[in-house]
Amino acid sequence: MKEKLSVWKVYRNAYRYVSEHLLAFFFLTIFYFLGSLLPLMFGSSALYLVSAIYIYLFFYFATGCYYKHQILLDKKVFIASSLRFISAIGLFLVALLGATIAINCFIYFAKSVAISENILNTLFNNSLGIILKYICIFLLFNVFFIIPSFSFVSEITGKNRSLLMAYAKTKGNILHITFVTAISLILLIITMFLLTYVNVFIASFARAMILVFMSILYFKMYDFFYSYLVSKSKNIKSDEIVTLKKLKIEGKRSKKDVDER
Repeated sequence: MKEKLSVWKVYRNAYRYVSEHLLAFFFLTIFYFLGSLLPLMFGSSALYLVSAIYIYLFFYFATGCYYKHQILLDKKVFIASSLRFISAIGLFLVALLGATIAINCFIYFAKSVAISENILNTLFNNSLGIILKYICIFLLFNVFFIIPSFSFVSEITGKNRSLLMAYAKTKGNILHITFVTAISLILLIITMFLLTYVNVFIASFARAMILVFMSILYFKMYDFFYSYLVSKSKNIKSDEIVTLKKLKIEGKRSKKDVDER
């Protein structure tokens, strides 16, 4: 039976990575923090475009730092991974459009069977309806962006790049992925609420730290599903020790066989 993603282990491993790579963590935090200031420079008219481009660049460089321990400047990898990222965004937008059409069709059908408009307004326009709307968007984001975007990371790590493979590898773990992202999102919301009356730069830096940590959580989930081991000197040494032990055991067995003969 395939092992399920452990929410606790994802957070534990992300914390361990941060504690062992503080320099990289603060580098990425500063990188993201500087990007959060760009809309102030370009104005609100270019807010979404500038933010989208910078967020992609951040994730591209963050993936390179995490998996390759360097800033990736490979043109082919950059273009290919960009297409994967855009495909994931496109899939999410199509899912949003489909959900919107389905809700509008439901409202039209409800009106045709003489359901009171007051009931519909209660369902969709009150605070509960707004909360349900955002929960629906959040679930769609996990299913139609987080999971297919694993193919973006695969383009950099050299693993299977298929969008369908991303769904195959995460089969039965959608709820676990949702819990990982939900906990981190709640942490971000609480932090932003507590820092409402604090200096905007301090609040932006705190947000950047949490978002970088969320990125590491994302990478840890990818590591689990794609069985990817981040290369470390410790891992290399341990692999060498295991190999030497195997050679010693095989040597003893062959010597024993010779003695018996």
